[in-house]
Amino acid sequence: MLLTSHNIKVDGPFCRDCGLTTYRDLTADSLWRGWWGKYSLLINPVMMLANLHHRIRIGALSAPENHPWPPMPPGKPLYRRWQVIGFAVPIAATALVASAIYSAINPKLPAPPKTPIPAWALGPTTTPPPPPTRWAGSAKVGECLYNTKSETWIDDSRADLELTLCTDPRAQVEVVGIASMSWCQQDFPNSDTAITIDRTGPMSSHMRTTLCARVLR
Repeated sequence: MLLTSHNIKVDGPFCRDCGLTTYRDLTADSLWRGWWGKYSLLINPVMMLANLHHRIRIGALSAPENHPWPPMPPGKPLYRRWQVIGFAVPIAATALVASAIYSAINPKLPAPPKTPIPAWALGPTTTPPPPPTRWAGSAKVGECLYNTKSETWIDDSRADLELTLCTDPRAQVEVVGIASMSWCQQDFPNSDTAITIDRTGPMSSHMRTTLCARVLR
């Protein structure tokens, strides 16, 4: 059936019931098996449309009367038979043809290749210098420090201290005060440790700062 097709013609005379039964059975068969021939995809819809003329003529016939044999049962209408799924074949074929025509009319042009913009076309660019690193001894109250040599605060006479934000996970101590001539715990009872930082400045000048700090971790 994929390479050939055949037509079935049933001659009357028919009463209304027998003619309706024959029309429904043949149309249901066309809906299911009528698409698979070589040219059936084009011929089958034409034949079913032409048979609508005979369906109208059958509907105009009178009901059987005084017949020696009982009429054929018309059965279910076509829309209630499982063969009605055959309508999906022409619908899918129509959609495929329409999609091909649309693609031919509106071809998708390839996107132009992206050419990198040369650096000279962007004009001069300047990179802002990084913010200067402050000396740990210049820490202010509320700022935090950490020892780059240890993950937690330890007493280290040669600690390498860096300033950081108190929200930084590396923060180990928070400055709560700056001692002058007195002990940290005397002026700042909430301090846990005293940090003495020495620095040699220009012309061999010496600077010392004592920070009173609260240990965070």
